[in-house]
Formats: sequence, C-alpha cells, structure tokens
Amino acid sequence: MSELQELSSLTQSLVAVVGDEFVVTDEAERNYYSRDLSYLPHATAALVVKPGSVEELQAVVKHATASGLAVIPRGGGMSYTQGYTPQHEATVLVDMQRLDRIVEINAEDMYVVVECGCTWKKLVERLKAEGVRTPYYGPLSGMYATVGGAIAQNSLFLGSGDNHTVAESVLGLEVVLADGTLLRTGSWAHKNSKPFYRHFGPDVTGLFTADTGAFGFKARAVLRLLPVADTTLTMSFAFDTLEQMLAVQVEMSRLRLAAECYGFDPYYNATFEDKGFTFKQGISALKNIAKSGNSMFSGLAKAARVARSGKRVLRGVNYSLHMTFEGQTSEIAAAKLRTAHEICSRHNGVEIDNSLPTVFNAAPFDGVGSVILGSDGELWLPVHGFMPLSRVQEVGAAVEAFFAENRALMEEHDIRTSYLTCYSGTEFVIEPSFYWYDEVQQYRLDRIEPAFREKWQGREAQPEKRRVALELREKLRDLFDAHGCCHLQLGRYYPYRQMMNNDALWHLLKGVKGYLDPAGLVNPGSLGLDKEDLA
Repeated sequence: MSELQELSSLTQSLVAVVGDEFVVTDEAERNYYSRDLSYLPHATAALVVKPGSVEELQAVVKHATASGLAVIPRGGGMSYTQGYTPQHEATVLVDMQRLDRIVEINAEDMYVVVECGCTWKKLVERLKAEGVRTPYYGPLSGMYATVGGAIAQNSLFLGSGDNHTVAESVLGLEVVLADGTLLRTGSWAHKNSKPFYRHFGPDVTGLFTADTGAFGFKARAVLRLLPVADTTLTMSFAFDTLEQMLAVQVEMSRLRLAAECYGFDPYYNATFEDKGFTFKQGISALKNIAKSGNSMFSGLAKAARVARSGKRVLRGVNYSLHMTFEGQTSEIAAAKLRTAHEICSRHNGVEIDNSLPTVFNAAPFDGVGSVILGSDGELWLPVHGFMPLSRVQEVGAAVEAFFAENRALMEEHDIRTSYLTCYSGTEFVIEPSFYWYDEVQQYRLDRIEPAFREKWQGREAQPEKRRVALELREKLRDLFDAHGCCHLQLGRYYPYRQMMNNDALWHLLKGVKGYLDPAGLVNPGSLGLDKEDLA
C-alpha cells in the first residue's frame, strides 16, 4: 500500500472514531495547528485530530501509531519552545481542547479530577464557586493554556510563590501510552482507593510531569485543592536598580511571604502605559469584589481609585515589584504584607500604586495580548533560566552585561529587551524577552483584540531582524546554561541531554521511553529523545 493510501485509510479510521468534523485535512489549517510562537522551523502535520473523550483519545493514538505515524499532543498552543511542533509530515497532531470536562470536585478529600484539555480559566472559575482552588492555578496565558500543557511544560506563575510549579500540585494522572493503553498513577492505581495520594510506591506521576509529552498523552489529572483565601492584599514597590529588586525577592522567597512576587524592568515599565490591552474586565471584577466585601478592598472607593490610576502606575518607574499576599484571616495576610513592606523599604524601595497586582489578581486571565506581543505589536519571544537563590544576583548581573555587550547590534536592528523576575517557592526565574518588528503571524493575531488585529496585520516580514533576535535568544539560553540554570518548558529548544553531567540519567530516560513508546512515535524529539536513541 502506498503512503497516500495508508494515510487515506488512517483518515477513514479516525473519522470513524471522532467524526468527520474533528479530523482536519485542509493544508492551511494543518499548518496553523502545527506552529507555535517560536518562529523556529517546523513541519506540517499530515492530520489534525480532535478527540472528545478519553476513549476516543486512546483509539486515535492506537490507530496512528499502528499506521507508523508520529502522534503529538497539543494543548492551548501557547508554547514557544517547540513543545508540540512536528519534526516531519508523517505526524498526527492531536488537539486536546475538547477534553475539557471537570470530572470531580472532592472538597472533602481536597482534590479535583479534570480532563487535561481544560483551560485554567475554566477550571479556576468553576472551583471558585465551590470555595476552593488548586495551589498553583495557572500561567499568564491561562485563558488558552490547558491543564495538560502546563503539566507537560511544568509551568509556574499564579500561586507559585507559595506553592512552586504546577508539578507540585499534581496527585495523579491518567496517561494514554503509545499503543492506546491507559495508565493510572499515584493512589489512583490502587484497586480500592481514591486518587488522594501521589506516592503509591515510587513517584510514577513525576515521570509524566515536565516531559513535554515525550512519554504519553495526559488525559486526566488529579490536582490538590486548597480553600480560597479569605483575604487577599496587594502591594507594589519601585527600585532604582535590578540588584535591589532581586535582593528583596530572594529574601521574600526564603520567608515564603507572597503568593506571587514578580518584577519588571525599565523597558516594560516604560511601555506599559502604551499597551492597548485594557483593564476593563479587571476593573469590572474589582467592583464586584468590592461589593462582596472582600478585604482586598475597603470598598468601592478603592476600586474607583484603581480605575482612575489605570495604566499610569508605572510611569517613571525604573524597576517595579508587584506582590500578592493571601491568608485565611485578614491578620495573617496583613502580617505578611507588613514584613514584605519592611524588606522592600530596607532595600531602598519606594511604595507605589498597587493597581497592577490588584487588577491582575481580580482578572488574571483577561486576554493574552500583552503576553504574546509588545505594546506596538512587536513580536515577543522569551527565554529563561531557573536557578537557586544563591545564584540570582550573579545571573541577573550576567544578563545585564549580555544586553550591554549587544546593545549596538540590537539598536542596529531595532530589537528591544525586557525581563520578568519571579520566584516559585525557593527557586527563582529570570525570563528576558526580545521584541522586534516583523510579520505578525495569524496565530498571534487571532488572540488579540480586534482593533489591534486590524492595525497590525499585514506587516512585512523582517527576516534579518528575526535572524538576529533568534541568535541573541540562543546565546542568552547558553549563558543561562553556563551559570548552572535549569529550564522549564524544555520542548525541543533547550538542550536537555547536553546539560547532563553523566550518562546514567540519559540511559534511564531512554529505557523509560523505549518501554512506553518502543517505536519512538510519541512526540519524537521532545526532551531530545529521537527514534535513533531507542535503537
């Protein structure tokens, strides 16, 4: 049978499983789904399939691998590290977004079971109605980002100050393996138990966190629950230097004071007021919170003040730090805030208007425009290092030196930079971003406000600017590696194998991959694991 006939036969089989409308064969649409935000090379998948149940997912994976095609899970599509982009055309890209059911909310045993195509926005809003939330509760892109995608990438942000990355919130998983078999982990695998406990023997759950889909398809996840905090307070400070701001964040990290504690650099602060991505939904949410009596506010007057100050809050600020403090009583939250205030003041910080964290806390998933594009529609592409607290100042200084050394080159090509700094438990992230003018791909345009979509579509491609920006990003990635940093969102971009200091771990991972996926067809190339590694 020819390759064309085999593909036709597979297509018919998949249509029989999920229905004709959920098998994508159109070339333009397949290409759309096959790209991520990275502007790095990718192939176009032969098919895109959208299963609507775990049973359909099992059948899709089984049919595809039996036909010799690679299969790749795709969540909300917000990756910028080639986490799901095909290496070759003989690939079935599996869009997980129809698997978005919240299966069980168990407020007695404090866990939730959710299908992995569910967005964080949907999950958080549903749990809030029950007075609970997950410890980590989403990335900045949570309007689109899925639970499974975040677990595969080991995402951090909302709630990470107290509760680390998403992997620490996972109690168990249901994973579809290469042959369609369904594997359960944690106490979910106990024949008479509930999915309340992660360590039912060895931590098998951990194999499938941070794997960027290399070992299987996360179908359902069990996440811990916490009661929603009774009191949430916010505070913002300005600093003259990066060193001062980092010193505050490191000290606060050791004390585990804030649910979120994130900092911005001069470029981000200077352009924040120009961003077209508004606070409208956030202000509306603030008014509702104020009316409800939540102690984030003394009343409607504070909500009105935040609305008036709007996006002017960072005007003239060099480095800005934004903090959220939670407590089951107002006294606990206030005590955390007072301690943080003392730390910030001791490091020569000056308190500023706290509108940004206040609005963000009220509406954390209010679009992704300011995440994926600059204030004037420039392309945005980050890179990051994940480091111990003892190396934060060293790495921060190295990043500043890197930008200074390359300033002339960046000015020549009109490339701007900014960076985000935050901590996750007692680990730290520095995430620089590059901005440059270039063609804005349709995938990004579809995720921003219509007025700005119309304004920025049709921009001409700038291949030379893009080449320089991507090369600088790669050099900065290597700089992080040289300073002993780790990475989240490994995908195919971060050189995982090359960073290892011995072969034992690599051989173990190859053995796991070889057992779970003997033909190397599940997201080949993720974590650097290719078919050739299994030979």
